[in-house]
Amino acid sequence: MIEELHKTWNIQNTHIAGDEFTGYESVYDQLNFTKEDYDADPEGIIDSVFSIYRSINLVPIVYYTEQGLINAVRDFSHSKYNTVQSNVLGLGNNAGQTINRFLFPNMMTAEPKGRGSNSLRDRFYNDAKLRRAIRICFEFRDGNNLVHPTAMRRALELVTGENVTNFKAQNAKAIVEYLCPVLWGNVYDYSAGYGGRLLGITSSNMRYNYVGIDPNTETVKYLNYLQQIIQEATGVQSEIYCTTSEEYTPTSTDLAFSSPPYFNLEKYTDEPTQCMVRYRSLDEWFDGYAEPTIKNIYKGLNNDGILATNIADYKSYGNKEYEVVERWIATAEKLGFKHVETVKMMLNTRPGVGNNKTQGREKFEGVYVFKK
Repeated sequence: MIEELHKTWNIQNTHIAGDEFTGYESVYDQLNFTKEDYDADPEGIIDSVFSIYRSINLVPIVYYTEQGLINAVRDFSHSKYNTVQSNVLGLGNNAGQTINRFLFPNMMTAEPKGRGSNSLRDRFYNDAKLRRAIRICFEFRDGNNLVHPTAMRRALELVTGENVTNFKAQNAKAIVEYLCPVLWGNVYDYSAGYGGRLLGITSSNMRYNYVGIDPNTETVKYLNYLQQIIQEATGVQSEIYCTTSEEYTPTSTDLAFSSPPYFNLEKYTDEPTQCMVRYRSLDEWFDGYAEPTIKNIYKGLNNDGILATNIADYKSYGNKEYEVVERWIATAEKLGFKHVETVKMMLNTRPGVGNNKTQGREKFEGVYVFKK
């Protein structure tokens, strides 16, 4: 599988500078431009940085060998993280994202809000957008390594359009430990996605038994590889199935926790099992996806088990508003659950926006917690 991943990312043997690498190690010394360099000749410096990046031409993320993945997962399992305090999970908890970003290249082909693919990969290979990202690095960042790969990736994320996001592994660990402080508890992830919850939950000292499902065949292939890496690194086993939550019923579950697809917010694949393909309206999505999913979870939960759902209202392409939170809560309560708590999960915002209490603004999503 590691050879397949390297091929997908266009990695050559000459790019591999260690077990963890960006592929740009050979040109780091050429990328040490300063703000003073840029201010003296903005267009010339942009041309120089652009040429260096095109000479390597790898998407600026962190890559791994298989041993590098095992080491990274082992290190992640010992990393510090924020916990839920007074129903709030604060900012931070970023460890583990480089692992999942590399392991799930199909996250780069998912389409947000029906706009067509505008992923980090697409932006990097678009000359105009790469030049714009270089300009952002110089004009909005301070310090050293202004245009090194990590800075370039962050700048590309600010260029034109939405980003398909992945659930942070450390957030998953913190939320599950808060809701299910049970040694060897059984946790069901009813929309496993790009592995953030798999990585976070299985790294907990609570040694959870994780069962994850997803209907996307490519995603499940990478989930299975991730769980193999986790088992090699930590000895923790998990179960992954390629199926839909409309059809799958868990058993003896202490906590069912996921962040399900928000109807048509993101398009992951054209497979007929996908929500966006199966259900053409929000009413169809609630009738065909939400209700069967919640019913199956109710059947599979222990008497004192918990259902937790990270979901949010949103605007689709064309700014059409979809209000799903209250309807999800009402549906769960109609099917025998009681909404008992909401965990406020703080989110990062673009520079200059939100999370500033002095301005009275903050950005968060809710994790809605239910009991039978």
